[in-house]
Amino acid sequence: MTSRRLIYVCLALIFHFSVLLAASGGQGASGTPDELKEAKAYLRKSDYNSALSKLLQYIQKEEHSKNFDTLNLMNAYYDVGGVYSVYSNFAQALDVYEKGYRLSTQSGNAGMQFKFLNNMIGAGCNIGNVEYASRLNEKVKVLKGVPRGRLLFYYYFNKGFIAGIRDEMGEKTRWMNEAVAVVDKYGLPGEMKIYPYSEVYQCYEKQGDLTKALEVLQKYDSLAQLKNEAYLYADCYKGMMRVYTKLGNKEKALFYQNEFFRYTDSLLNVNEFSQIKNRYQIHEKKLDRQTIDNQKRTIFYQNAALVLLLLVVAVACTAVVMVWRQRRKLHVAYVALFERNRELLEIESRYRDIVDRQKARIDETDNADERQDKSVAPVPNSEELLQRIDAVMEDENAFCSPDFSLAVLARLSESNTNYVSQVINSTYNKNFRTFLNERRIKVAMKRMMDTGRYGAYSMQGIAESVGYKSASNFIAAFKKVTGMTPSLYQKMLRN
Repeated sequence: MTSRRLIYVCLALIFHFSVLLAASGGQGASGTPDELKEAKAYLRKSDYNSALSKLLQYIQKEEHSKNFDTLNLMNAYYDVGGVYSVYSNFAQALDVYEKGYRLSTQSGNAGMQFKFLNNMIGAGCNIGNVEYASRLNEKVKVLKGVPRGRLLFYYYFNKGFIAGIRDEMGEKTRWMNEAVAVVDKYGLPGEMKIYPYSEVYQCYEKQGDLTKALEVLQKYDSLAQLKNEAYLYADCYKGMMRVYTKLGNKEKALFYQNEFFRYTDSLLNVNEFSQIKNRYQIHEKKLDRQTIDNQKRTIFYQNAALVLLLLVVAVACTAVVMVWRQRRKLHVAYVALFERNRELLEIESRYRDIVDRQKARIDETDNADERQDKSVAPVPNSEELLQRIDAVMEDENAFCSPDFSLAVLARLSESNTNYVSQVINSTYNKNFRTFLNERRIKVAMKRMMDTGRYGAYSMQGIAESVGYKSASNFIAAFKKVTGMTPSLYQKMLRN
């Protein structure tokens, strides 16, 4: 964990215990479930894994309860997020914090909302989601039910922290100094200045103003003496070591370097260090017992692994080339398919114009013949019905209606569904649904090409304009008729 993250987590923990007392109204231990009591005990001993186990047991049980304890559940969420943050798992911590924040909002608990918001901001910054953190900080600014001084301190501190993530050192310095001023103005505990100081000196250092950086570090050191926490000494003395080194004061730089290492050593996890040390000693004994044959075998395995790695790289490169070629072929095929669909649309459009003109001439001739000779044989029923069907299907507004169906077509054709279905099957060798989908998709293709009228339409809009209530049904039908998705067709139209 970096010093910046360490400071932020520690700030969150201190804030947690202070607000928790206020939120619970001085509630004693008698109101705390056994799992939470045990979890708190583990946290005080820094046994995070055991604490996490107890907290998750409590949360699982409480979430399935009809009348759960809102305050204790929120605090459990908060502690679980804190454990995740200790292990730098900020993404998972953020998920838990957001769950607790929703619960605090539902219950109207401003103190808990304030806690969750500030920790969500820290987690958001640490996973690089700065815009998310900025939005949350604006919620902090207008939150009701929190003392004004404390609210402004965290709002300014968060602003500075966010600016630092953006590498805006001037802005970060300004906001951290505002946070320091709030402590004096509202009479907040002086030790709260530690955290802005821990950030401000780094700004001055980066800007090359080493004198100011040293002044802030000295204030930081004075407050750290009051807190007497090893992590504060370690962070402060690391800064002292760097600044005195840059100032050329080797004696003080060496002194603070020794102090930094001394306090850093005290922060080490003793159990983890012992495990690592034992594993290393066992490994050393195994190495001592190895013979020359074992060393040769190791070299052989290394060479074999290298060869295998080269083969994997070669196969991967070949696969990449093959995929690229396939994608290229697929692109060429899609272009050809696109052009073919467009040609078919143009041919059909020209054909319909010719048919319409011929039909107009035939109608005129038929009318004249009918006036001259009333004995002309009637058109067979199937052909007459087909003409009526085609007449209905020439009206885009009719078959592009979402309510259009076989029954509607039969009614408009002055027939019944059985006859209409039989004529479509025998004439076009397809069922009504396929027949209708092809007509609608062709209209959709023309509308996609008509950017003047339909250029602003979304895919859902195009689908609805040709009678599809579901975009997924439209996409499936479009792909079946044209061989490509509507989005690919639009993309190729633009290109």
